[in-house]
Amino acid sequence: MVAFTEIKLHSQWIDFNEEKGMYKGTRTPSQEALEELIAADTDKKLREFTAQWFPFMSYIKSWEHPDFDDEVQAASDTRDLMLLVLELKRMADENDCSHESFERLGATFSRGGTEKHEQANFHYLASSESFSNYIRATTHCERIEKSFVEHYADNVMAKQQMIDDGYLFEDGSVYCPFATLSYASKEMILEDHLYLCGQEDKAESLDPDKRHPVMKFFGGNLGKGISCTEERAYFFIDSILRDCIQGLRIETDCGILAPKADTNFTSLWLCLSDSFREARVTACKTCGLPIIVTGERGAKRQYCNSTCKRKYKRALKFASLVNDEGMDLQDAAKKSGMATTTAARILERNGIYVNSVQ
Repeated sequence: MVAFTEIKLHSQWIDFNEEKGMYKGTRTPSQEALEELIAADTDKKLREFTAQWFPFMSYIKSWEHPDFDDEVQAASDTRDLMLLVLELKRMADENDCSHESFERLGATFSRGGTEKHEQANFHYLASSESFSNYIRATTHCERIEKSFVEHYADNVMAKQQMIDDGYLFEDGSVYCPFATLSYASKEMILEDHLYLCGQEDKAESLDPDKRHPVMKFFGGNLGKGISCTEERAYFFIDSILRDCIQGLRIETDCGILAPKADTNFTSLWLCLSDSFREARVTACKTCGLPIIVTGERGAKRQYCNSTCKRKYKRALKFASLVNDEGMDLQDAAKKSGMATTTAARILERNGIYVNSVQ
């Protein structure tokens, strides 16, 4: 097994210190930064994270001035996909790879190469222009789209069918279902469910006169006997990771293998992949966010931190006061120190229900 030293950026030397009038080294994202992004579940936290690691999607060059709001969206897109990867890893670790579990995330299944096989795909509706441009450039989407169109170019009927089906547009642009990221119409996105579960409102609010970036992740053409197993989960994980670490190269540092990432984006994905070494992923019983557990001894870790642990205990106290002692909801909330809706949400996440909670 290969262990790397430190993740560095190709362009570290370009970070300019105006105060001293000289170039300096640049911090690179670490496991701590990865955890901060995972925990950035509000717009404020995302903006704080992006400000800390700005620019996120671009080379660190003094003459570039990326749009901050778009960089925030890029961080949000990245977080969405990382949460998907971590949930897939949790499913594999906890033997929770049922058909329903994959579909709950937004996976779509179809017939495979034979009747004994089954294919699966995820589609993700991206938001950031810089994120989309970067993915398209590093995964050669334009070349794939061109090849897709040329394959039908000499067949007039096939070309017209592409137009009718929404793959080819009047301006010559194309939505290619084989490219990692391509632009689809709202009609096609809604009709073919080209988004993850949880993105329904976003899909409905799209401009019908524009085309929108859709990422596709192939989950393999597997025999039905192993279609919904950890093999499928890892096939998806590798598909997503592969597309997000294209800006990575391996060099040596004092003779030791060292990865070099082209952006903070790529560096964070390398951190995520590297964190999987001898680790398991679980979900916090309180907030539901994924936890990457390493070096575990004794009792299994169940919470993000001590704050979530205290909240869960207060939620259990709330449930006991209502269910066991018959206390009024408002009185139980006051005595347990937790709002009724918050307690109910935490308890429901763990399969515990409270009497009289509507």
